[in-house]
Amino acid sequence: MRIVLTLLLLLINLSAHNLQHKVWHEEATILAFSFASNDDFTYESYEIYAPNREAPYQVGRTDAHSRVLFLPDSKGLWKIKVFSEDGHGKIVEVEVNSLNKITEVSNPQNSMAFLKGLAGIIILFIIFTVIYRIKIKKEKNEENIDSK
Repeated sequence: MRIVLTLLLLLINLSAHNLQHKVWHEEATILAFSFASNDDFTYESYEIYAPNREAPYQVGRTDAHSRVLFLPDSKGLWKIKVFSEDGHGKIVEVEVNSLNKITEVSNPQNSMAFLKGLAGIIILFIIFTVIYRIKIKKEKNEENIDSK
């Protein structure tokens, strides 16, 4: 019984280290950057500032297609600063008039984490039960041999 309780406590502790994720589809605000010579602006730094806020709403790097994507959470004038290490850059202001709506939410791993852990505990319990029964059967066979 102590083993089962220990395993249950271990399962609870392990679920705290399970990185969760969600997948959903929304309409993002997308900005694409390039130079006049069609040179790309991939993996360059950017900062996005929400209306009336001093701290960045989002920071990161442009993607493999020189894009910055973000999902605004308020209406108003958003400021996007993109800049490279060699000094090239730009500040773009984007007016957001309507907020995006979630169209689909998918998070399959949240419900499966507990079930996977529980299945692991059950498998361990079965293995230890089989080992214990084999051990008892051997001891009984040795007692029967000794008594003859």
